[in-house]
Amino acid sequence: MDRFLFIAAALLCATACGREDTYKAGFFTPDTGIESQYDWDAAADSAVNVLVDRFMDKNTGTFWTISDNVDPRLSTYNYWPQAHAMDVIVDAYLRIKDSDPERAGQYEKYMASWHKNRANNYNGPDYYNAYTDDMEWIVLTLLRMYEATGVQEYFDFARDTYDKWIITRWTDDENGGGIRWSLDAGNSKNACSNGPAAICAMRLYGFTSEQKYMDDAVKIYGWLSENLYNPSTGMVADNMAGGKVNGGALSYNQGTFMGAAHLLYKATKDSRYLAEAMKAARHQMDSRSTDGIMNAEADKANSDNALFKGIFIRYATLMVNDTVFDFRFREELKRYISQNAITCWSDGIDKSEGSDMFFNYDWRSPYTGENGYLNPQVSATTLIEAMTRL
Repeated sequence: MDRFLFIAAALLCATACGREDTYKAGFFTPDTGIESQYDWDAAADSAVNVLVDRFMDKNTGTFWTISDNVDPRLSTYNYWPQAHAMDVIVDAYLRIKDSDPERAGQYEKYMASWHKNRANNYNGPDYYNAYTDDMEWIVLTLLRMYEATGVQEYFDFARDTYDKWIITRWTDDENGGGIRWSLDAGNSKNACSNGPAAICAMRLYGFTSEQKYMDDAVKIYGWLSENLYNPSTGMVADNMAGGKVNGGALSYNQGTFMGAAHLLYKATKDSRYLAEAMKAARHQMDSRSTDGIMNAEADKANSDNALFKGIFIRYATLMVNDTVFDFRFREELKRYISQNAITCWSDGIDKSEGSDMFFNYDWRSPYTGENGYLNPQVSATTLIEAMTRL
């Protein structure tokens, strides 16, 4: 399949329809249907094909940091983005497995190779890593691969990694508890290591019904909510070290906080979790965006921050599609995601004939560099795939 599927419908109304009738932060507006004038399945195919053709080593199923691996040194420690890149492949697999079984079969082979090569882990034969959040993302992707394909080994490795190397990094200390961010850094308890840990525990509980995983999730989320979450604003601070809270909000942390709260509500029906998930989402929409578009958070394409927005989008999409949330809130969040997708697909990528179709870390303008980078490519492709599920 040609990786460049130029769909005229995907370009309609980008300017003529205007944006004043779509999402406005903090306000509910009826669904105007603008996003329906785009062929999001075709757009997702285009974006995923670029990810596979230009960023994946098809022999190993893993992904390079830079397009076509023009500088192999950059991919040496490229571990945590592997999970998010493979999550996009899982998204595409679930979308096309019935309509295109041949391509779905190829994606299954990529998943198997990715697992065989331990997602480019640079620390040995398993998924162990000094950075806890890196392992947490791998666990979540393995669980999605298991859920999508039924391959038991994916689940077994996910569970084993969590049991051995994630929950064991909870310590009761001057920070009042929490999962430690890294063994190679000071004793910092970060939102990025606690939000995903709570999601890991809830996902494992969902598969096993073992109470220990529910207990872990309640404990981890409880620490996160009590120490890093601001109930007045919905902001999730970055970390706690030496008993002191540090850093502001990032879309990564807002997304994983609300993702954990969402799962806990579904399991417990405790309305506190529902309220906190919505508050965290609204903080992103109202305070971490400009004219309804997510702030870039990165200042260069080769940056960890360039991937963060896609993480928020993944968990926001799950909330939009779950009727446990208020209808008006779901519509507001849907319009927010849609407006970001329309802007990204219309303004944030050069789709002219012969273009590399590399995404930028700022969704308002096309990328102009010679070589593309994995993190913004994955973040934006996550967004485009999300539109096929709204």
